[in-house]
Amino acid sequence: MMDKAAMSFQNGLRVQVDDAGRITLPPEVGARLGLTKGTEFLLEETHHALTLRRTFSQPAKIYIEPTSRCNLACRMCIRHSWEEKQGHMSEATFQRLMESIAALPEKPVIVFGGFGEPLFHPNIREMVRQAKETASRVELITNGTLFTEELAQEFIRLGLDLVWFSLDRLHADAYANGANPVTNIEKLNYLRYVENAPLPETGIVFVAARSNVNELPNLLRAASRYGISHYMVTNVLPYTAEMCEEMLYSRALDAMESQPSMWSPEVLLPRMDWNEDTLMPLYQTLRAQNNAQINGARLTPAEGRCPFIETGAVAVSWDGAVSPCLALMHSHVSYLYDKPRLVSRYVVGNINEAALSEIWNEANHLAFRQRVHEFDFSPCTLCGGCDMAEANQEDCFGNTFPTCGGCLWAWGVIQCP
Repeated sequence: MMDKAAMSFQNGLRVQVDDAGRITLPPEVGARLGLTKGTEFLLEETHHALTLRRTFSQPAKIYIEPTSRCNLACRMCIRHSWEEKQGHMSEATFQRLMESIAALPEKPVIVFGGFGEPLFHPNIREMVRQAKETASRVELITNGTLFTEELAQEFIRLGLDLVWFSLDRLHADAYANGANPVTNIEKLNYLRYVENAPLPETGIVFVAARSNVNELPNLLRAASRYGISHYMVTNVLPYTAEMCEEMLYSRALDAMESQPSMWSPEVLLPRMDWNEDTLMPLYQTLRAQNNAQINGARLTPAEGRCPFIETGAVAVSWDGAVSPCLALMHSHVSYLYDKPRLVSRYVVGNINEAALSEIWNEANHLAFRQRVHEFDFSPCTLCGGCDMAEANQEDCFGNTFPTCGGCLWAWGVIQCP
């Protein structure tokens, strides 16, 4: 039963302060947010609100890389910049992982993804089946070319929660074999209708680039036809010098262009039509470095907020190595300000050697998560002016490996489901 001091309402939870000045939360809310006795959390004061940034006593979201191999050779892929050994996750490693997840007090979300094509693993169906028995929710990311009608029927039967299809024109050069992911999305939507099945939902990950961003409106209009319930738009991350020409965020990373000045006024904008009359004036207003809000929503770029640490995520690679995020799962070279940047792999443990809960609570992993929560890294994505920005080994604030100031995920440029 909910505490009388806490009452739910349409947009949140109404709570009261007791005589000792303490805010009482319902036990189920505290458990869901990881607010156990003695746990520290971050409380941020904004203009009109207090924001409680949740902490995690266990992993809440687990990215599993069934394989680092892929059936395609897309020109935007990380494979153009790494020399690591590739392989499939073994049955023994997967079983160790499932046992570790089953032992967690709360069931986490599992996302099959990583830097390979999950459907390329020969045992992916059994992996999904076991994950559904262990997790609160299971998602899978795929390029869609191996998504057959038979596989769609199996995922419907298993109750897979969400399938993300990576769909954009940058993949077109790899579709010469006739395997069109759009056709496979249509099959899934039809089979869901025939089976009267709500799951799996369909999501689209669109990698926006200079050569394909004009296709985004048509893709969004296809939602009802293909049964698409989720869209995620991300930027292309260049792994080669050639792909730098496809970037759409060079000005967004410029400190003088993208960051509101501390001397700029606050501009409160209302909701209004976006059309030929308003588009250019609004664009110029938003580009003027003002601290702008639209209907209360602040448009100031997110600064140093890791989407993986903030959601209690870990990433488990095909060989069982556990990393704090997808970006640190494999060593690779990407480009920042048209200059190559070496990101070295960071592993906090291996599921073949220790349980996931033990790895989660390991001292170095705890210390790293605390550093990222505070995010006192040099803003390499907004500067990029020194040699330290060319790797994640150290930064000009005195931080040592791994440093995150040059991570495009942390600055809202790159997104993953």
